[in-house]
Amino acid sequence: MNSSPIITLGYVIQVFLSLGIVIAIMLVAARYILPRFKISAPGKMIEVLDRVILEPQVSAYVLKAGKKSWLVVISNKQIARIDEVEGTST
Repeated sequence: MNSSPIITLGYVIQVFLSLGIVIAIMLVAARYILPRFKISAPGKMIEVLDRVILEPQVSAYVLKAGKKSWLVVISNKQIARIDEVEGTST
């Protein structure tokens, strides 16, 4: 029987070289290819005009959809539409 080691220096170098090539391909894809795909396009129908943090985990938003605007309060447990807002512009 041949008593050569199972893992040789050439095998270790080949594994690290392959790993380096895979990481380089992933970095190139993340840097140059993925930004060309718009995964999350900004909303075109709803616009956030203003945001105020009232207390931790509670915020008030002025949202505009079309020609109407609303004051909405959002917490971690519920969402409440307070009133329609007049005279808002972008």
